[in-house]
Amino acid sequence: MATDKLPEAENPQSERAQPKVSSRRKKRPFIGRVMRPVGWLAGGPADWFGRRSVWSGAGLIGKLWHQTRTAPKRDTRFKVDDSGGFDLKATAFSYGISTEALEQRLEQRRRMTFTVSYGALVIAVLSVIFWIHSAIDQPYTLVRMLMACEFLPFLTLFFLVAFYNALLNFQIRVRRSAGWREFLSTEEGFFPR
Repeated sequence: MATDKLPEAENPQSERAQPKVSSRRKKRPFIGRVMRPVGWLAGGPADWFGRRSVWSGAGLIGKLWHQTRTAPKRDTRFKVDDSGGFDLKATAFSYGISTEALEQRLEQRRRMTFTVSYGALVIAVLSVIFWIHSAIDQPYTLVRMLMACEFLPFLTLFFLVAFYNALLNFQIRVRRSAGWREFLSTEEGFFPR
């Protein structure tokens, strides 16, 4: 071949002719390293107060607001009949699995919601006990009262996660789409199993 006769510097197939890709970052020059920490002084007052971080934070808040306002897309492959019951045959067909495999997946999901529901409930109850203990044990100051009030949303979150997973467990058990009012008024058992 003609490329075999070329010297290594001109041979594009040789290893030395290929540019070496360094896994380490390229080192900055000395002036760049020295001036980087004080470079914000040259930016002006807008950079001193974190204009870029404020804009990036505002952009993040806008994205999160948009996500909360748009409804999540429902999986159209999961089929329910007119009364709200699960249509297992049509759902298994749309997922491309057998009815038995779908029932196994539903059973696995039911066990998972059981575990998450009771786990969140235990965390919530322990947090309430800790919250009451710390509220009683500490002296009443404005800061302590504010800290106690700031902890309440986390307690609420744990209880809501437990309730939501218990509702999912109930829906899987009865094999139909049931609302939270029906779940609370059921006679067949409130707690997940």
